[in-house]
Amino acid sequence: MTSMRSGKSETPSFLQFLDRQLRLPLRAGRSEVLAFDLYRMDFSSWRLRFSSHTPVLHVSETDLGSMNSRELFQSLRDVVYTRGYGEQNPIALIDGDGTELREEIRTHLLPVVILDQADQARVLASRRPNGELLDCISPQLSLSLLAPYETSKPVTGSRFFGREFDIRKILYAGDANFAVMGIRRIGKTSLLREIERRLREQAEGAEGNLTGERILFMDCSPIRTPEHFVQEVVRQLAPRELVRLQHRQFPLYFPDFLARMHRQYKGALIFLLDEFDALLKVPFGQSHLLDQLRTASNSGHCRFVIAGFREVLNAFSDQNSPLYNFANPLRLKEFSRDETTNLILAPMESLGVHFERRNEVVDRIYDETGGQPNLIQHYCSILVENMDRRKERTISIDNLSHVYKDEDFRAFVLNTFMDNTSHLEKALVYVMLLDAGEKSQAATKERFSLEDMDIALQKRGIDIVLSDLENSCRQLELAGIFAKQGIHYHFATPVFPDVLSGGYNLHYHLRKIREEGLW
Repeated sequence: MTSMRSGKSETPSFLQFLDRQLRLPLRAGRSEVLAFDLYRMDFSSWRLRFSSHTPVLHVSETDLGSMNSRELFQSLRDVVYTRGYGEQNPIALIDGDGTELREEIRTHLLPVVILDQADQARVLASRRPNGELLDCISPQLSLSLLAPYETSKPVTGSRFFGREFDIRKILYAGDANFAVMGIRRIGKTSLLREIERRLREQAEGAEGNLTGERILFMDCSPIRTPEHFVQEVVRQLAPRELVRLQHRQFPLYFPDFLARMHRQYKGALIFLLDEFDALLKVPFGQSHLLDQLRTASNSGHCRFVIAGFREVLNAFSDQNSPLYNFANPLRLKEFSRDETTNLILAPMESLGVHFERRNEVVDRIYDETGGQPNLIQHYCSILVENMDRRKERTISIDNLSHVYKDEDFRAFVLNTFMDNTSHLEKALVYVMLLDAGEKSQAATKERFSLEDMDIALQKRGIDIVLSDLENSCRQLELAGIFAKQGIHYHFATPVFPDVLSGGYNLHYHLRKIREEGLW
């Protein structure tokens, strides 16, 4: 199969087919790297670890004639490593036989996918060309390199699953502000990044060329003073004014600056403020900055989407806070069964993974994780790694039991709990687990009321007021530890009490908490 190029600039016919017939858009025209033609294709609709700008290197008949397979491999390796394509699953489109090159790549574990002349012919002749293309690609890389599951960093685009209702609520709410609340590792940063991506995508098709510049994503965790916050905003919007800040009074300068930026960019500035808890801690929360943000919103100069956990929850419910009734609260909840099913099945089945008793596998993962997206991602990631080790692509009910034994999974569950709970909340969890043990029953099946919890705490010498007990239960609900039905609570997931009881000496941890003080 030839590329049908008229000169160096003609796009290969196979890429034209992907673009026009399979709706896999060509995102950028030809460029050149180490004498290879480079294109960018959008494979994000596959919901795998392919992006909207996946590198495609065209190896022409001329390239094949000028280098043997070893030299061609070395050249592709240099492209991958010098351009940083290693994590982007680059594709080499070969105008000829790629058998020897594919063997070189397999032997040296270079993360490059080969689509040679025979592969392209298979796709073009198939009655299911999209599936055939995936069938050509997926056997060449390990599942871990293709599956979209991520447990350590934010994701967007093709690797972002669920939350569609929340995203649409924010995107199409006009100038309304939102406070996104949820525990650490629940996906707040990914949500804000996905909103940013979609806003910028919308801006590309909007009139004028300044729309995208009105969108500011800020990680507030390192910010310690009002002045630092203002400096970061100015740095993103008008860096030339940074030299003027040392001579300005911030309470007067900042509102005027936001008003000028609103006029300059011809619309409201959109602030996506992650880790906003840092801005609400004393003495920062007592500054005039929060009042200025509220005024900027009321005047139409700015719109805010704020993400945080405890401090945000308290500020937006405290009548004395400048942020009271400032934004619509949006709690990141657990995934629904449909969202969980899509997260598990859509990527796996695209990669040719076979499920034995498919519905039972999905139901068990959903029940054991309580629909918590971070746990589902971790769960699926371990299943994928185990399939890579077994060199097979089948998941059965029996495979699921191995997840509990995985030390990384157990550490993830324990660390998430420790990071998201106060001493009092930890004590409450410990005493309920100990009570269940004393009754010789599974903690996952026990139901308990506020009165039951109060009695269990008092039995161990812990006496707290009702408001603190109720607040702790609310926080544990938000953290995905407790779930509530009527007046009774229970542990939200069976995996949590099993892992916690197996990983900690609960009597010892409870004693240390009492020694250190509950609050």
